[in-house]
Amino acid sequence: MKGYVVSINGRFTTAAKAQVSVFDHGFLFGDSVYEVVRTVNGRLFAAGPHLRRLQASAGAIGLKLPHSAAWFERHMRAMHKKKPRTESYLRVIVTRGVGLLDLHPESCPKPNVIGIAKALPTWADEHYAHGCKIVLAGIRRNLKQATDPAVKSGNYLNNVLALMEARRENAAEALMINAQGFLTECTTSNIFLVKGGEVKTPGLDQGLLEGVTRGFILGVCRDLKLPVQECALTPDDLYAADEVFITSTTRDVMPVARIGNHRVKLTPGRLTLRIANAYHDVLHNPANLT
Repeated sequence: MKGYVVSINGRFTTAAKAQVSVFDHGFLFGDSVYEVVRTVNGRLFAAGPHLRRLQASAGAIGLKLPHSAAWFERHMRAMHKKKPRTESYLRVIVTRGVGLLDLHPESCPKPNVIGIAKALPTWADEHYAHGCKIVLAGIRRNLKQATDPAVKSGNYLNNVLALMEARRENAAEALMINAQGFLTECTTSNIFLVKGGEVKTPGLDQGLLEGVTRGFILGVCRDLKLPVQECALTPDDLYAADEVFITSTTRDVMPVARIGNHRVKLTPGRLTLRIANAYHDVLHNPANLT
């Protein structure tokens, strides 16, 4: 694990020596929440929205965060400074903590906070120049009434299985639909399509994580005076789209060229490029950096 920086409850250690108990409920049951923040020019990008989402995820599962947002920000800056001088991918995980081998968390008196930093991932230039391939996953997105996808938890097996489907087809991402047959999101990114000059993305009521980058892209579209909708979308809407792109903290705006064997009409499309360029300005806006 060369190049990784790891901390346990605020104390830095080596990746080789980093340990949590096998009785931590995060390990046993996926009972944890997490967030990922990236750096831009060595500063944290959109730390506030990410940490507010961390707080919301923790609240949704009845987990009290052991530190303030200001503490998490300071610690992520320290994580960045500890690693080699590249832009950083900074993950903070809060687990339920150590307890009995029992589902109920009442035996877990203290959460654990784990930090992991590594170089910000880079994606193939080909994906941006000519578009990536995605697939429609056979596995369905979790029901909102089950493990709500709006909670960014450590229980990610649904996404793992979907991404395995994608990799079997040499695709970069897997797009999941919900039990009603509507589009939700990809395993680690949100999906957008353009049809007739209008930008559309699945509404949060379809069962998906409220992506921080997704929110910025919606704002960018409004600033560019582009018609934009959060709505129910079907696979047929996707196949009929003029342009398709995915967004995430590490991908920014990535055009989609193929959905399985189907070729998207325009890749990268004119509006996709306008949105990507405008988002680049958002990324480098000092108001979004701390």
